[in-house]
Amino acid sequence: MAPGVDRLIAELADWAAAFAPDDADRELAARALTDTVAVTLAASGDPVATMTSGLPEAARWATTGHVLDFDDVHLPSTSHISVVCVSAALACGGGARAYLAGAGVMARLGTALGWRHYGKGWHTTCTAGAPAAAVAAGVALGLDADGLRRAMA
Repeated sequence: MAPGVDRLIAELADWAAAFAPDDADRELAARALTDTVAVTLAASGDPVATMTSGLPEAARWATTGHVLDFDDVHLPSTSHISVVCVSAALACGGGARAYLAGAGVMARLGTALGWRHYGKGWHTTCTAGAPAAAVAAGVALGLDADGLRRAMA
């Protein structure tokens, strides 16, 4: 990988591995979980939910949670953070810290990519979501900073 990308991945992995949520963070995670579960359940009767039945849990939940397009929007990152990070964290047995670490990575990446990225036709939920899901899952599984670096790479 390019040196700048390696450095960015290392910085994000170090941040995520050291992240310690406070009470306000946990409240945010609880709201995100409630909202994401609600929109996912609301879409459970949609044909897409049936079509994704053979996918791994995180992919199935994230797809179904986004199908009605009522999932949360983080405008600075032009992305739907919770549908990605809640799904990845829960599928790996994680809680608030795993969700929030993934969400923090996704917010940072999406914000750095900016509206220009979105304006060129990229869906930031996908482009920033893959490394964010890797972090959410990795934190849930207990990976250290080096493991998170490898997961994002």
